[in-house]
Amino acid sequence: MKFLELCLIITADHGPAVSGAHNTIVTTRAGKDLISSLVSGLLTIGDRFGGALDAAARQFSQAYDSGLTPIEFVNQERQASRLIMGIGHRIKSITNPDKRVQLLSTYVHEHFVATPVVDYAFEVEKVTTTKRPNLILNVDGMIGVAMVDLLRSSGHFTR
Repeated sequence: MKFLELCLIITADHGPAVSGAHNTIVTTRAGKDLISSLVSGLLTIGDRFGGALDAAARQFSQAYDSGLTPIEFVNQERQASRLIMGIGHRIKSITNPDKRVQLLSTYVHEHFVATPVVDYAFEVEKVTTTKRPNLILNVDGMIGVAMVDLLRSSGHFTR
């Protein structure tokens, strides 16, 4: 439970400039009711804003399960002209790391039974940051791969 609480806290506020917050504010100012305003913001969640968690969890776990090395995974996605979801940030970089990712990484490594997919994602980050320093594991990617490790190590789920 603490992990989920931590995820909610660190992702709760991106400020008013992101699409979800912006749409909610505009809809509210247009006089719409609370539910309509919230939904207008929630509907902007997608692969490019707040929705990379699922795709990152799928991509990284499939690559890990397939036995691809991090460089093979990166090359496979590059050759297919696909983005690696959960990798990349507009502001943060290898020299200006995202504290949220660091906080989650510390928590996960201290409290989870096993972290193979998280560790794999950080190995992928080592490859992607050789191309550009901002191609880091972002908070969506970190949460996605951490959820995979949490669920897999719980003993309550099968693949």
